[in-house]
Amino acid sequence: MEYVELKCKTHYSFLTGASYPYELVDQARQIGLRGLAITDINGVYGIPKAYLSTKSAAKSNPTKSHSDFKLIVGAEVSIQNHPPLTLLCQNRASYGLLCRILTQAHRDKPKGIAYLTWNELLHFMENPAAQNLIGLPNEDYFLWDWKVLKDLFGSRLYLPLARILDYHDHQRTATAKEIGQNYDIKIVATNDVYYHHPLRRNLQDILTAVQHKTNLHNAGTRLFPNHERYLKSPEQMRKLFADMPETLACTLEIAESCTFSLSELRYRYPNEWIPKGESAQSYLTTLVWKGAEQRYSQQIPKNVRNQLEYELTLIEQLQFADYFLTIWDIVDFARSQDILCQGRGSAANSAVCYALGITAIDPVRMSLLFERFISAERGEPPDIDVDFEHERREEVIQYIYTKYGREKAAMVSAVVTYRSRSATREVTKVFGKELSKREFEKALEAESKDESLPNGLLQLQRELIEELQGFPRHLSIHSGGFIVSADPVIETVPIEPARMEGRTIIQWDKYDLDALGLLKVDILALGMLSALKKTFALIGGHLTLATIPPEDYKTYQMIQRADTIGTFQIESRAQMSMLPRLLPKTFYDLVIEVALVRPGPIIGKMVHPYLKRRKGLEPVWIPDPRLESILGRTLGIPIFQEQVMKMAIVLANFTPGEADQLRRAIGAWRSSGSIGTMGKRLIQGLLENGIPQSYADLIFQQIQGFAEYGFPESHSASFALIAYASSYLKCYYPAEFTCALLNSQPMGFYSPHTLVNDVKRHGVTVHPLDPHLSDWECKLEQGAIRIGFRYVSGISEQEISRLLIERKEKPFQNLADFLDRCSLKRNILHRLALGDAFACFQLDQRTALWQILGYQLLNYSKSPVQLSLFSGYPNSITNEKYLFKRMNDYEAISADYAVYGLSTRGHLMGAIRKRFPNLPKMTATQAKNSVQNRVIRISGLSIIMQRPPTASGTAFATLEDETGFLDLIFFKTVYERFKEVIMDHCFVIIQGKIQRDGLSVSLVVQNVKPLDDEALFKNP
Repeated sequence: MEYVELKCKTHYSFLTGASYPYELVDQARQIGLRGLAITDINGVYGIPKAYLSTKSAAKSNPTKSHSDFKLIVGAEVSIQNHPPLTLLCQNRASYGLLCRILTQAHRDKPKGIAYLTWNELLHFMENPAAQNLIGLPNEDYFLWDWKVLKDLFGSRLYLPLARILDYHDHQRTATAKEIGQNYDIKIVATNDVYYHHPLRRNLQDILTAVQHKTNLHNAGTRLFPNHERYLKSPEQMRKLFADMPETLACTLEIAESCTFSLSELRYRYPNEWIPKGESAQSYLTTLVWKGAEQRYSQQIPKNVRNQLEYELTLIEQLQFADYFLTIWDIVDFARSQDILCQGRGSAANSAVCYALGITAIDPVRMSLLFERFISAERGEPPDIDVDFEHERREEVIQYIYTKYGREKAAMVSAVVTYRSRSATREVTKVFGKELSKREFEKALEAESKDESLPNGLLQLQRELIEELQGFPRHLSIHSGGFIVSADPVIETVPIEPARMEGRTIIQWDKYDLDALGLLKVDILALGMLSALKKTFALIGGHLTLATIPPEDYKTYQMIQRADTIGTFQIESRAQMSMLPRLLPKTFYDLVIEVALVRPGPIIGKMVHPYLKRRKGLEPVWIPDPRLESILGRTLGIPIFQEQVMKMAIVLANFTPGEADQLRRAIGAWRSSGSIGTMGKRLIQGLLENGIPQSYADLIFQQIQGFAEYGFPESHSASFALIAYASSYLKCYYPAEFTCALLNSQPMGFYSPHTLVNDVKRHGVTVHPLDPHLSDWECKLEQGAIRIGFRYVSGISEQEISRLLIERKEKPFQNLADFLDRCSLKRNILHRLALGDAFACFQLDQRTALWQILGYQLLNYSKSPVQLSLFSGYPNSITNEKYLFKRMNDYEAISADYAVYGLSTRGHLMGAIRKRFPNLPKMTATQAKNSVQNRVIRISGLSIIMQRPPTASGTAFATLEDETGFLDLIFFKTVYERFKEVIMDHCFVIIQGKIQRDGLSVSLVVQNVKPLDDEALFKNP
């Protein structure tokens, strides 16, 4: 007897199902099921991944039994004041209706809540497409009006019956038979599956407890009584339903009627806005040639013309013109609103994107490979990422919603999954005592060493933690992915509200869209674009990204010194360590720099050979003249993905499209652990074309590094352009650039206090907050930066608006006048006092706070009795300036940090040196001037820690003091010994050995101690 399981939840039935879609599909095939219905709760979340798994299995083993396996699409829909109802789709129209039903279930409800009202269900069932929806009511038989259900579904209504060995099977069977006989409803067998294998029962219990915010001890009947809710084989189901074989035959009957497949989904880009008389292709062609004439000042080079014609032909062949026009329209809107934007990623390989103004890199001049972006062989949609100013991206998003409508536009979801830390917290909490990852590891270690402790419970928790990792917790919003359609999106995939106001998301993530061949646009946010835009405004608007002078010598000198705090991409610890070694002199050097400090080139062992060749310590060796044009600019070392593709084309007889398939295969090596057909073919092609075995093996080793993470040259070029622009502005306009950075937070690699300390070291004065002078934003005052109210902890711009209006009417006379007219909240006034904001009234921090407390007490009591705190109130607050001992430097700077997150007075490390005279005298600047292998002791603030360490266990950090920064290197044994000190203490004292590599200086750490160690820092 054959069997199809018709009720099955994946782990996308959040905190309910306990198996991945692929596990369910693979298990169903393995045990001989004819098909499987995925019926997640209020969604079709798991369907694409199950569909992909079905396709992959059929392709890898195309036997009849595999090819006949049917994936049935459905969902369990919650209904207000009723049990859930499972709906299965027979055709495309009914699937579209199911998506509309699920969209309505989520509409106007809090995130995570979804249900239909009974009247909404009745309304949907009037749709003609409902004639192809199969209904499977939940087994709470006595809660249904079976006559109404029968009228709604007719012969498409089935009565599911599960026998799960829980002592209620007999009663359920008797009730089902009675209802079936009374209302002429067929009974269908199911196991109501929640996991693919009995061993997942424990994890399902964990998920249930987490869902109900309880522990296992108190979960009670919320947990299933046994482990029977798994996928059972046809033989097992035959034995369970030996007295009712017709119920198994009924599953085949339903499966036979369900012919819908996700392969039927078709996607059309909206084109109703294209001018009359134009097709998408003709309008795109017009825009491209017009844009090219502007890009090349009416003189389009022949090679550019050839490239544009080639790309336009391929775009027409693949019917992607609508997609390009959609991106162009969005970018055109942004530019019309003066929103800075730039395309990046593989789109920068396209001359069409460059002509349309989507990207800023000329791919012809850079010799970039278009097939990295689109290829005929791949036949998949292109992927264009566009960055917008992060503070104005929402305008672009709302433009898309407005232009296309909520039914035709929605953002792509992102699945938030359990990581090791969150999984540890949840599992241990369910077992009765919530532990952090570190606490759990310590407890596990203690259990293994102490024989007196009960053995096994923590081990079980560890296994469950490992199982839970990777499971979805909830849906979030993709960083910027949008799906827009000429047809209603809600008939392709359900839409639900996101937590963020004004956002709606589809139930699928970007990987699901890729699997189904659906197009998305990426509307991304980039903080540096906001900062650049604000910098241009501060310097008078005479510069733009396009008019910044190229290849500026002074700018490259600054970059070579790694003086790049606050810039884009080249500001990280690793990049700043690389800059003095690589010594960029040209834009293309920056392109290489951006790509070189990535896991791919590092794992592929490309970094050191490239640096040696660049310094002349190793000869540039290119064994075949055909590689000269491909590897010449990178000194014979393949650094970019496009180079690997070109090598495959030139030396291994790959077509451009096949070369892109190779690139994708490289990315799959990491997860699959195998080389695959494409890799073997590459090696064979290289050897057949005369490449020596040793060099072919070297190339292969290098490109395997790209499986970890490798940059396309186009992406590096796009990022390098912004890196250069930000460096140029930092070099020539440090005050304006830093002011813009401060007004664009949160963004970037460094905290505002680091940016302030850095710009001060460059000779720029930074003034503190002043109620008479400060605005909401930071601003420039005769070349100096004035801190704005935005840096007061807990304050809002709206609260400051009244202050600014009052100040404009007339200046504040004294503290009493300020308090009377500004109406700021009590806690904000306290912070302003401790942050020395009232120094303009000749009051120190403690005195100002004391007077504010008195003022508030008087206002609170409304008593006419004069308090001794003040003389002459309410006409004025006392003029006595200093009632208390003044704060020392350490206290004042610490108070500044507590209020503003920064201090204009100086660096805390300088104040700490005064407080602890026994600290090492060595500074970061002095350390950088020390000779190779000198052992030094230095103290400072640990501001950046690379986590996790490298594969070899080496970790990196940055130490900051009042003079600058010093890179720290922790080899594995040292890191393991001192990682808790580094993690738990901001200020540390380090002993280590100086390591020099050209202009790059690091400290190889030998010992770390916390600065607050009393034994070390007792004052004499």
